[in-house]
Amino acid sequence: MNAETTTPKPVKTLDQMTDAELNAEMELRGKKQKSARIAARAKFETDKDNFLLHGSRKFLQLREELRDLKAYTIAEANSLYERMYLMNDKTPRETNSFTLKNEADTVKLTVDRQERFEFTGEAMVHINAIKEIFKEKFAKRNQGLYEILDGLLIKGSKGEYDPKLLAKARNQVRKLGDDILINEFDKLDDCQRITGTALYCRLYVKNLDAKKWEDVSLQFSAL
Repeated sequence: MNAETTTPKPVKTLDQMTDAELNAEMELRGKKQKSARIAARAKFETDKDNFLLHGSRKFLQLREELRDLKAYTIAEANSLYERMYLMNDKTPRETNSFTLKNEADTVKLTVDRQERFEFTGEAMVHINAIKEIFKEKFAKRNQGLYEILDGLLIKGSKGEYDPKLLAKARNQVRKLGDDILINEFDKLDDCQRITGTALYCRLYVKNLDAKKWEDVSLQFSAL
């Protein structure tokens, strides 16, 4: 006895459907599309969260490793610096910077101690005075040159002069011979105060082909 076979119903195309069937088909497709969008968004949110959590763990791990590396490097470099003097029966000399090199002259490490400065609130009085003197002295004489000078000394969107840049320009200002301007720069310099020190270490390897030292930077922008 042969098994009965059923013939599958032919699939209707949209133009073959009745209005009721067409509405039902459109509703079904809409539900499927909505479900697909919900599933895609859920996957996106899951992938995003996993990526960010993994990234944060990795960044935190590397930050701790870099802190340990910096602390070890500076401590060991200072120890070697002192031993270099002691083995020659000399008292280690206090310095803000020193360099160590390997015997092959292919690797060197520099350690720097720099003071951190900040400006008191009074600094703005002298900065504004300097700004007005520059304007009076240069704007009429050469507007283009004044605008370049003004732009170089401005920091941020507020249009204020950067006190650090002004402090660096102090020696060049003396060449202008303007006693009033020099006096304002001197007063600005007096507004600086030391807030602490920072230690830096940099490692270099020699590029034997180019015969020059290359900084082994750990900054993201250099990678």
